[in-house]
Amino acid sequence: MTLAFLASRKGYLKVMGSLIQAALDRGHRVVLLRDPGQDKPGEATTASDFQWWPRAELVDYPWGAPLLPVLEAHGITDLVGPSLYLVLKGMKRLKEVPDLKRRGIRLYSVDYGFETATSDPEGYRVIDVTFYQSEFQRSDVHWREPRFKEWDGDFRVLRREKVNLKSHSEVSGSTMLDQRVLIDPAAVRSKHGLPGDRPVVLFMSLKMAVPEPWRAVVWGDSLRVAARAVVASVRKRPLATLRLVPRMAGGLGDRLQNGNGYRRLLASVQHFCDVNGAVLVIKSREKNQDPPFLRDFTRYVIDKDDGVFPYDSLELMAISNLCIHFQSGAVLEAAFCGVPSLSIRVPLPFGRDNPAYKELWDAEPHSFQNWDGVVWSTDPRGAVALLAERKLGDFAVQPGARRDYVVRYVGFDDTRSSERVLDVIGRAAREG
Repeated sequence: MTLAFLASRKGYLKVMGSLIQAALDRGHRVVLLRDPGQDKPGEATTASDFQWWPRAELVDYPWGAPLLPVLEAHGITDLVGPSLYLVLKGMKRLKEVPDLKRRGIRLYSVDYGFETATSDPEGYRVIDVTFYQSEFQRSDVHWREPRFKEWDGDFRVLRREKVNLKSHSEVSGSTMLDQRVLIDPAAVRSKHGLPGDRPVVLFMSLKMAVPEPWRAVVWGDSLRVAARAVVASVRKRPLATLRLVPRMAGGLGDRLQNGNGYRRLLASVQHFCDVNGAVLVIKSREKNQDPPFLRDFTRYVIDKDDGVFPYDSLELMAISNLCIHFQSGAVLEAAFCGVPSLSIRVPLPFGRDNPAYKELWDAEPHSFQNWDGVVWSTDPRGAVALLAERKLGDFAVQPGARRDYVVRYVGFDDTRSSERVLDVIGRAAREG
């Protein structure tokens, strides 16, 4: 059995790093398809990214190039990738799938931070097995969305084509979070020059480079940038921009009267850290396009993703005592690592027509971004007030609440998700 992993971006290696290692440990031949021309900010891979898997074969595969010739040339039997249907569609390679199937090449999609919950049901016609983190993600979120209206709810088959959902999907847990076992907290502190005797508050910066203009208007670095963002948004999404006008107007008024709200929030976080003797660490990425003033609040701003195995944000989460984020997928990393998190609500870069919106982003009690004893949900004003009135110890993960949250959203916490994925792939190979 020869497995190829679509390793075009750094992010893909974070998702599949443990899976790649597990495949090598089982003695499988592993081929990593890297993209030498990847130009997405912060996603280009380097030679050092692949150093962790010296027994794997590296093969150049430019994004969007024909797949079949490369896979056949290297004897690939199975292709694995994160959100693989979406990736193949983005690369305009769906037309190759019938030929791949005729050659006996099987396709597997692993989950990228709960993203499968929003994937197109058409993927079931293309991908041999789609892996979900949890049964809840599969049955209660994804399969209940409106786009499955053609799919029979009792038999889980597409009425017209008899495509069985159960046989084309498995629950494995998060291969991404398997990396938790690799992390040495003392080594992480040393790597970033963090004191070994102080608690850490991890602040995940808000991604400013999104289609909706609220963030630039209300929290951006300058009103000139804000004006450009509004003009661009009106041209691309006029109705969506119009719906945001009341919120942008209110936020802009507050900005003109009281100053930048992002600055005020960061000042409150900095004060909270000072009062509690904690170190503030800001984690960002190149593609976030942060306002420069973030560096005014701490010397520890980590905006490079140099590590992929283990990856940087999970390393930082493992040494943190509190994580503050903006309805981010970091909530899963925090819960998995037993770290309490504060989830701050801001307008999201997509509308409520997104199929999984209610469960994932509405932040109703007992949901993805609002789970008592695991993650606290609030708006920016509420966050400032909450940090002023609470101590670090008041944010504490309750073991029972964490267990229930992990089962619901992550599926497993045994860091053996990669093994479950390989068990499925191996069984399919034996059955032919």
